[in-house]
Amino acid sequence: MTKSLNRLETVHSLDTLGISSYATDPHTVDEIISSSKKLADVLGAPEAGDLIAADMQRRLADLQHRIGALPPKRVLFAVWTEPLISIGKDTFIADAMRRAGAVSIVDSSLNWPHVNLEEVARLQPDFLVFATSHSESVPPQLDALARLPGWQILDAVRNRRYVVMSDAVNRPAPRIVSAIEDLARQLHPEAFVEKPAGSKEILEKEHPTSPHGFSSRGFLVADSSQIDTMSRGAYLCAH
Repeated sequence: MTKSLNRLETVHSLDTLGISSYATDPHTVDEIISSSKKLADVLGAPEAGDLIAADMQRRLADLQHRIGALPPKRVLFAVWTEPLISIGKDTFIADAMRRAGAVSIVDSSLNWPHVNLEEVARLQPDFLVFATSHSESVPPQLDALARLPGWQILDAVRNRRYVVMSDAVNRPAPRIVSAIEDLARQLHPEAFVEKPAGSKEILEKEHPTSPHGFSSRGFLVADSSQIDTMSRGAYLCAH
């Protein structure tokens, strides 16, 4: 169970039926890792918990190595569009954004704050971020979003700077790391350009090290595209 979504009365009702419950309330990605380990202990599978936690930490460390030096993108994570609802700064989703090299323009202590569109227009986020599990239905929804009153004042809408990420970001569970990696790849594609196999050997053959110790280096450039998607899942999940 989650302390923020499930009622205490439900816990008591289960208890009278002899059914044990375990509640968790993580507010950061690190706390999600800890709660995953604790849940594995509760389920009698501590070794699995250790492996999952180690894998999550390793992947997050690799991601930090790739994008840690890059300036974060300013984003608006749209939970709902009518009314406009985003995420608070103390939620695990906001922390997931930071891990992906993004920072929310919404500075609120509420978990699911209602946001004024005029304030968003004043702040002008670099990207609008949505989470969904049904990306095939998103393009028509984005076209409709651009026609809603007031949304055209956002540069991100006029220039179609939309990003979609897995709705796994809405859940405090191990799959959130995959969602973080997904978002980071879209916001910072330059950090994920890999050299083709054998490129080092080819470069050394074609551009041998000079007598003075200087060597030629090859740089790869990759094109990136904006992915048009959106979701309202987090708000529904929260209710």
